[in-house]
Amino acid sequence: MTDTTRQLLSDLLERLSSNPDEWTTRDTETLTRLRAAAEWEEASEKVAAVRMGAAA
Repeated sequence: MTDTTRQLLSDLLERLSSNPDEWTTRDTETLTRLRAAAEWEEASEKVAAVRMGAAA
């Protein structure tokens, strides 16, 4: 099973919140990229749902 971007983002936030002392600049960069990707993923799912509704 492939994780969604939102699941990867959630996993990263959970890991970092459980041990904030391990937070690095790289984690911040990853967090920023995953957040943007998760927003895009959500938006594309909404567009697909609207298109599927229009086709029905």
